[in-house]
Amino acid sequence: MINVILTILLYFSSILTSLWLLLQSIYYQKAKKQKTDDPILNSEEKRIDIIVAIKDENEEVIKNLVENLSELDYKNYKVIIVSDDNEEYFTKIVRYLGNIPNNFILIRRPSNEGRKAGALNFALNMSDAEMVAFLDADARVDKDFLKKLSSLNYDAVAFRIKIRDAVTHIQRAYKYATEFIMDSLFKARYNLGFLIFPNGSAFAIKRDLLTKLGGWKCGKITEDLELGIRLALNGIKIHYVNSIIVYSLAPYDLQDLYNQIRRWAYGSAELFLYSMRLFKLGAKGIEGFIYTQQWGIYPLYLFFLILTLSLQFIIRINFIYILGSLIPVILSTIIYNIMLRAKGDYRAGIITILASMFGYIQGLFRMKFDWKVTPKKKLNSEENEVTSIKILGLVLALLSYINALFDSILSSLILLALAISFLLLQS
Repeated sequence: MINVILTILLYFSSILTSLWLLLQSIYYQKAKKQKTDDPILNSEEKRIDIIVAIKDENEEVIKNLVENLSELDYKNYKVIIVSDDNEEYFTKIVRYLGNIPNNFILIRRPSNEGRKAGALNFALNMSDAEMVAFLDADARVDKDFLKKLSSLNYDAVAFRIKIRDAVTHIQRAYKYATEFIMDSLFKARYNLGFLIFPNGSAFAIKRDLLTKLGGWKCGKITEDLELGIRLALNGIKIHYVNSIIVYSLAPYDLQDLYNQIRRWAYGSAELFLYSMRLFKLGAKGIEGFIYTQQWGIYPLYLFFLILTLSLQFIIRINFIYILGSLIPVILSTIIYNIMLRAKGDYRAGIITILASMFGYIQGLFRMKFDWKVTPKKKLNSEENEVTSIKILGLVLALLSYINALFDSILSSLILLALAISFLLLQS
């Protein structure tokens, strides 16, 4: 009975993972054929505030942020930077920045309850603008950023993200992936009428609307995804504007990439039951649910493949079935990578899948999660290994040996190959 259940799960996960990869490839092709209309600028300058939440950010990053936002070609705006740093580090930041423009507010929260969402709500309560834009500390914008935003009459707006200053192989791979994602999962999906979900590092919304909805949900790992689901359930459309660009930085190395993807996957799983409410919106809601849970879909087949191979010495599934389940995943992955035109470090893709798997499992079971800022530059630490991947490699090596003892040679060899690749992944 167990072997039948595992076989069904193996094929189900194979089909689901493959379909999501193929769907993104289709979206990407459509995006390449679609034209986007730039917003028409008008002379009216509505009041807009920019909110940035910071914690453990490098002083130079914050200084560059202030310089960038102080040069905007716009008069009626205010920048609120709220810090969750300890008092000593906050004082260090204040001294490093020196005098800041009069329309800038740099403030430290008395307590950092509610994670990033709590900080954003704290700053939101200090705003009296018609619209508020939320950016990350490493975000940079063009001088006409607020002029373009002011010309729009939308309730909520998502912007295009571009990766700047990509130096390492990992950053370059991340850059290409980001371009693909913005075309396939934002531009194409928006033009097809699907639900668009905000990115917390590049998002704007009418202040009164956000306040009426209760602000950001405190304590959530992916507060932006939660807000996107809530907006959709309340019938509020997020408009994607391809011509308004926010320039961001990519994770510096494999460790940083792993931590960032694991955080997104955790947040996705944390919202699994809540995102199921999207089903009541019909086909668009179902597609939206798939989007919100994509970090669980990417590694789904790998999880069940590893589980099946690990237990093969007990369950003895016909290996033809196992190999058959590989075919859709291999074909869809090839098509996906052709469309993506992947460049950079191939390890970034593997790390993404493994980080998604670990993070999603942690999120489903609400395991303890320590939120950390993803470094965007080389740190002094020599540590650049993901311990959980090393442990997985060792466990797979042990399971390979056990399968070999019971003459499950093919499963033993595949597990051994996986074990070696995971153990050598970060070398």
